[in-house]
Amino acid sequence: MRSLAYNLDICTIKAQNMIQRILFLALVLTSSFALTQVDTKAKAILDKVSAEMNVLKSMTIAFTMTITADGQDPIKQSGTFHIKGDKYKIELVDQDIYCDGTTITTHLKEEKEAYQSLVADQKGDDNVQPNQMFTIWETGHKYKYDELVTSGERQLHRIFLYPNDPVKKKYHTIILKIDVETNEVNTVLIKGKDGTNTLFTLSKLTKNPELSDGMFVFDCAKNPEVDCVEE
Repeated sequence: MRSLAYNLDICTIKAQNMIQRILFLALVLTSSFALTQVDTKAKAILDKVSAEMNVLKSMTIAFTMTITADGQDPIKQSGTFHIKGDKYKIELVDQDIYCDGTTITTHLKEEKEAYQSLVADQKGDDNVQPNQMFTIWETGHKYKYDELVTSGERQLHRIFLYPNDPVKKKYHTIILKIDVETNEVNTVLIKGKDGTNTLFTLSKLTKNPELSDGMFVFDCAKNPEVDCVEE
């Protein structure tokens, strides 16, 4: 007959195993619950940003763009971004990009060349479209709240976006920083699969400026010195 001490040892081992299983299950459930809470928090913040952006009829944004890639010096440019509905214009030092809702024209200033293509041909593009950058989370992405960070006197929410269909995208992650007080996007970091990262830092947002439809059109006839090429 097995001794009482032996039986107690067996009972103790079984009890310890049971406690370990319970603790493991509790950890899994807690982690799942926390993840749900984090996603809910991210959604609430992004919904506020969308509400702020979607009521604007037009906007002008001053920004700095920094491109980094392995083994290369960073490229940094300042620019201005004008948006009116589905129209936009991006002004950079070396080029301007016009979109009138139908046609996109990239004007290379120094080369005196302009390349035109149809918006419809780029709808399936796997890059981030400029006029979607500030509401990109609304479709095709999962989001996760990361943490609250400080930049100078500002407090910023940091939120990660991941494409639902990553195979079709050239980027794997977008990291947003959103101002706690204004609900405005402060930075957008697009992390490319090829190791190229593009950071947009927004320095000033002007809401509902007067923007004429003509500013979103590059008229080749009025710029005879520019060689216009249809792609």
